Amino acid sequence: MKIIIAGVNGIIGTFLHIKLNLSYSIKGIGNKEDSFAEDYDSIDLTKKLSVENFVNSISKYDVLIFLVGLAHKKGKGKEIDEFRRINKQTLINLLSILDQKKKLPEKIIFASTISVYGEKINNNIYNEESVKEPYSPYAITKLEAEEYLQKEYASRSWILRFAPVYSPDFELNINRRTKIINYFYRVGDGTKKLSLCNLENIGITIESIIQDNVPAGVYNIADHNYYSYNDLLNYVKAKWIVPAPLIFVKSIYFIGKMINNVFLIENMVKLISDNIFNSNKIKKYVKLSAILGDSNNDK
Repeated sequence: MKIIIAGVNGIIGTFLHIKLNLSYSIKGIGNKEDSFAEDYDSIDLTKKLSVENFVNSISKYDVLIFLVGLAHKKGKGKEIDEFRRINKQTLINLLSILDQKKKLPEKIIFASTISVYGEKINNNIYNEESVKEPYSPYAITKLEAEEYLQKEYASRSWILRFAPVYSPDFELNINRRTKIINYFYRVGDGTKKLSLCNLENIGITIESIIQDNVPAGVYNIADHNYYSYNDLLNYVKAKWIVPAPLIFVKSIYFIGKMINNVFLIENMVKLISDNIFNSNKIKKYVKLSAILGDSNNDK
């Protein structure tokens, strides 16, 4: 079994390479000159000539895991063309040329985001059929890439919408929800709930897809457990916690709505309402066993 990981140098790509390299032949590609991956090609996926030269140099692979994106940046409306160039056009460039050269993999695994739903203050639970109203350029262009896959390659595409990702070595998405600068904070009573996604659950899901245990389709990927903000504060062992009144955070949210500030809208909604991303669909095929605080996977 031969696998290409596009975006191998990122957090998820590095984790998957280490996990899958034990059992499969892995080629990593990315835009950096160097990589930890032994079999690695540096490619500018935004340039068709660069992609064509790469495709000409390889044999056909069985699986493409596509992780390319502007990491940890939501963007502003005026930046949407740049996000579209990275989040969508790179995918089109690679798949169209692989297809043209008759080297299209049988499985295309695409990393998307639960942000395609667009967080809403009056909606607490999202499944794969929920209305998609993305706010940020990041989420808008990820959804456009999904739509391209569903139109052109639906029968061989697995679209995985990740909840905020974490691991013992990557706690950015936990720190964002518990700390401002160097101070821990709690909004209201800290009981609002959210979904997170342990890196191990991504690995479990993708390995199950490779092993033909999951049909093609769109899936939310999140831990089996939901977490409260108090759970996160306990996890990071916060001792001194600054209280943030709920009414204050709601005021910031409404200001964000008035001035159409995507950053304020998205982040305040996360703090003042439950944001649960139901993963029941994938759990029909896969046991997502890793959870926050599990000694086998976490601290």
